[in-house]
Parts: sequence; C-alpha cells; structure tokens
Amino acid sequence: MNKATLEGQFGYFRMVLGMTRKLVEQFPEDKLDFRPVPEVRSVSEIVGHNYQFMVEVATAVASGKMSDNPPPKFVKKAEMLKWMDEQIAKFYATFATLTDNQIAAKISAWGEEFPGWQLLGAAYDEHWHHRGQLTVYLRLCGIEPIMLYSYELLQA
Repeated sequence: MNKATLEGQFGYFRMVLGMTRKLVEQFPEDKLDFRPVPEVRSVSEIVGHNYQFMVEVATAVASGKMSDNPPPKFVKKAEMLKWMDEQIAKFYATFATLTDNQIAAKISAWGEEFPGWQLLGAAYDEHWHHRGQLTVYLRLCGIEPIMLYSYELLQA
C-alpha cells in the first residue's frame, strides 16, 4: 500500500465527510445528547469520537506513535460543526505530509502492531460505521435522513 493508492480513497472520502456533515446538520440542537439506550454513545459523543479518531490516526502515522485522548464535549451544534470542519482540515493537512515510508511503518496501537496504511483504513471504516449509527439515530428521532449519496448537495 502506498500514498498514491490512499490518495484516491481519501479523495473520495472528502465527499463522504461533506455528506456526513449534512447529516449531522439535520439533528436539532436539543437532540445532540440523544442515545437510543444508555449503553451507547450520544450523537455528540459519536461525532467527537469519530472525528477525533480520524486525526489521531493520521497523527500516529506521521509521528509513529498512537495517542488516545478523550473526545470533546459539545453544548451547541454550531460549535460541533465548526470542530468537525477543523478536524477534517487537520486530517487532510497531516495526510498531505505522509510519505510512503510512514504509511508502511508499523505503529503500536491497542497492544498490537499495525502498518500506518491499516490505521488509516481503520479510520475510514470507523467513519462509515458511525455514520450508519447517526442515520439510525435520526430515524429514531423521527427525522428522515438525507440521501447520503446525493453529492450534489455539497454544491448547495
């Protein structure tokens, strides 16, 4: 796996992230703490985890060391959306600096060794998983989610 291969995947991912933002915009301010059962993350906790993880992984590949920080807590939707945008910018700024050697290098995370490309793939997969959760959460709140492949919405 090399950077050129990942650039195609993460180029497409920019659109995915844009659509996820539109999905998150659908949540009313008073539903940011919604969780269907007590054992799962709330809307804002999912967003915090998902976008923080993406940056942590890119930073780990760049530095060779994985860190695990507590996700932020959000009170207002506007602050959460702004933070999401900032995380995306951080991710892509870090991704742009990565070399093939960094992408191939092994990084210790969760008691195992992973090549950098596999950690980046985990962030990609993690995003899809949590985006699915958010889609279900919207439905549970009585809100019909946007069609997530309507990329023309990104032009609006």
